Amino acid sequence: MWLKRLNKKLSNSKIGLIIALFYFVLIVASTVVSSLFYEKIYLNITQRKVSEVSVQTLNSIQTNINLMINNADSLSKMVLSNSDLQKLLRQGSMYEDLNTQAKVSSYLYKFIQSVPYASSVYILDNSNNVYSVGADILPTLPSDKIVNAKWYKHVTEKKGAFILELNGGGVTFEKGQENYVSLIRLVRDMDNMNKLGILVINIPQKSFKQVFDNISNDAETNIVILDKENQKITSLKSLKDEKENVEVNINIDNEIVRIGDEFSGNDTGYKMKKLGTTEYLISYSSKNNYNWKFVSIIPFAQLSKESMTMIFIGFIIILFNGIILFICSISISRIITLPIKSLLTSMKDIEKGVFNEVRIKTYGYEFKKLCSGYNIMITEIKKLIARVIEEQKTIRKAELYTFQAQIKPHFLYNTLDSINSLALSGCNKEVSYLVEALGNYYRTSVSKGKEIITIREEVEMVKNYLKIQKVRYPDLFEMEYTIESNCFEYKIPKLILQPLAENALYHGIRAKGKNGTIKISAHKGEGIVILSVEDDGAGMSEEQIEDILISKDRGIEESFGLRGTFERIRIFYGNDNAYKIESKLGEGTKIVLFIEAEEKEE
Repeated sequence: MWLKRLNKKLSNSKIGLIIALFYFVLIVASTVVSSLFYEKIYLNITQRKVSEVSVQTLNSIQTNINLMINNADSLSKMVLSNSDLQKLLRQGSMYEDLNTQAKVSSYLYKFIQSVPYASSVYILDNSNNVYSVGADILPTLPSDKIVNAKWYKHVTEKKGAFILELNGGGVTFEKGQENYVSLIRLVRDMDNMNKLGILVINIPQKSFKQVFDNISNDAETNIVILDKENQKITSLKSLKDEKENVEVNINIDNEIVRIGDEFSGNDTGYKMKKLGTTEYLISYSSKNNYNWKFVSIIPFAQLSKESMTMIFIGFIIILFNGIILFICSISISRIITLPIKSLLTSMKDIEKGVFNEVRIKTYGYEFKKLCSGYNIMITEIKKLIARVIEEQKTIRKAELYTFQAQIKPHFLYNTLDSINSLALSGCNKEVSYLVEALGNYYRTSVSKGKEIITIREEVEMVKNYLKIQKVRYPDLFEMEYTIESNCFEYKIPKLILQPLAENALYHGIRAKGKNGTIKISAHKGEGIVILSVEDDGAGMSEEQIEDILISKDRGIEESFGLRGTFERIRIFYGNDNAYKIESKLGEGTKIVLFIEAEEKEE
């Protein structure tokens, strides 16, 4: 409903206003779409670049942590190869030789003090005696707790190689303690490689955080380390919800598993994920020998803030270009509409009986030809009117007025209206096609004042007329021409086929309301040329045919052009049998003209 009202308002508005409004809406829409598109692309690029930087940061952290663990591995080898420790463990009990025990104790205390990233050391001998030094050590540790640990069999099978376990696999961990990573390995006899015990070196999470702080100082970025079982080893800080300022309840383990599934076969990747009420850019890397996952979590709002300046600049550029295009569109619309407005004004004057030529500067070949053809038409019309007033006092005068009625500007007005609509829609090729056809039509119809033209010229004029109508009614009709080549140069009165084609279109096919075909043919008879215009439209009843043929003066508006054409043929050739109508209601109409074959000009 609102579309109909809008269409009605636009149809009554000025063309310049419609074009300006059209371009305004188009530019606003394109500006909004372009801005959103630009924002989306820029944010995607920003996400990718930030993720790449995050992965590089994670790789640097992994490298430093690898160095720390490798260093702990090397130092653990120094501990287990200590001669006093070897001697003490060979005795089967660390409490039998107190002197050696004191030496080992002193050595381990010095080891803890010299290695800042190690917090405590546990040693278990073959008699299941436990010895420990360092911070946060358990006061008592049942030996069977170590023997029954999940990792005990694994570390035994490693034959001296170390394994990493979060919080000692729960063996050396007490609730409330800070998380730590335990480096666990067998202590083997340096002489015969027999098992002497187990060494556990605990590395607290603050040691990992120091690595974070040395590499990443972004206050908004959180970094999390997960072990091979997706248990959190440590994080740079707790993840907060920006809107509610509460701990976000997330299963980061599952998130890492999902990311790993999505980037199957890759050691790195990133994705956007909503956690709580906040969106985050999650990047991860797992380039290490321990199957650990290093995860970077950055609030999306931070990326948005950093991108807003560039997005705003892009929006201003797009808006500025839109304004320039709008100004250019106004200028282009004036170039198109000014000649048309002048033609419309002149046509309104014609309806009042004032025939003035159009004097305006035009741009474009088609508009120049249209204005030129229009002015020629006005000049010829004025000449014809003067000739009618001066020479025709009888029926001939009436017939010439009939001819004038045939070339009144309604057809031109409707055609120009179609050109306006196409120009408004940006269909430049169709505008050019229509203007060219219209110019050719009037060039032939005027024919430099000649009233007699060749059949070739008359057929070309009809073709141009139907081309124009085809643009207005693209799906209404089709055309067929069957013109024998030996008929083209015979002379006939101007404008006798065009009214018949117009009648076939409007009162035949269009009246029927279905797609139809207009057939135009010409062939040579004995001393005559037989012309016919046929359609498969609505057809006529016997009464309608009779009204036309006997030319009853009852003002049948729809047959005026048809009856006027018959009268012109009758008067020109002085023959009442120069035409006939074959029609059947609902099936179509065929009009046949029998024209005297005048000799061709050499």
